[in-house]
Formats: sequence, C-alpha cells, structure tokens
Amino acid sequence: MKPDPSPEADRNQDPQEGLLTFPLEGLLPANQTLILNLSMRSATLFSASPDGEAQVLSQQRFTPNGMRVLLPLLRAYPRYCPYDALVASLLSLTLAQARQMLHDSWEMAMRPVRRAISGIMDGLHALGLSVRSLRKAGYVLEALTLPHF
Repeated sequence: MKPDPSPEADRNQDPQEGLLTFPLEGLLPANQTLILNLSMRSATLFSASPDGEAQVLSQQRFTPNGMRVLLPLLRAYPRYCPYDALVASLLSLTLAQARQMLHDSWEMAMRPVRRAISGIMDGLHALGLSVRSLRKAGYVLEALTLPHF
C-alpha cells in the first residue's frame, strides 16, 4: 500500500512515538522514505527492498532550531515553505505575528531562519537532500545535486 502524501494525511504521524513519515515523492527513490522522530530530533532515511526488508541508509540528528525549520519544510513539500511559516515555527509565533515581524524588520526576522537553514544543510546532504532559497518567496526542499568537475 502506497503512503498518502497529501497534507491531510498528516504525514502518517504516530502520536505515541512522535514519528512522521515523509515519502518525498520526486526527491527520493520510490523505495525510500524519510522518518522524522520529533522526540529524538532525528531523521532516518529508510530503504525498502523488494522482499519487504527495511534498511537504514542514513540517520541524522538536528538541533532544536534545526527541527523547527526542517519540519515546516518537509510538510510544505512539494511546494515551497514561505518565509512567514519558517519565522513562525522557529520563533513560536502565529503566522500573523511572523508576518508583522517580517514587515517591521525583514533582516532581523530572517537572520535566525538563515542561520537555522544553514545549520541543517550538512544533515540534509547526508540524507541526499538540500534546501534552496526562492527569492521573495521562501525555501524549498530539493534533491542534492553533486557538483560536476
């Protein structure tokens, strides 16, 4: 059975364990799934073999601020995550408060977001993922592309 990638499926959250499942169709091969463990602040990339065996490909831990920006990025995929949603998540604000903060002082509001995004990049790269900034919009998850020499 194929996991439901829609936001309404709440990403198959198991409230007992604090686990969120993200198939990330288009970013990961069809046999891979990213599992976020909120309580451990970790992301584990699993691969399922044809016989049903699951294998851990990579596991990364993130800081509290890293998780506060990673979660909205994952939930927004395949769309981008707007700046206000990242500010709200990182600073524990409502969307209206985050929008007001961005309006009042863009640079002051975005500095901690950029720092947190920068802080998760190594962990995301180990998972085969990256984050790209979309000018005047937000950030979007994408597959890691290695430079060609």
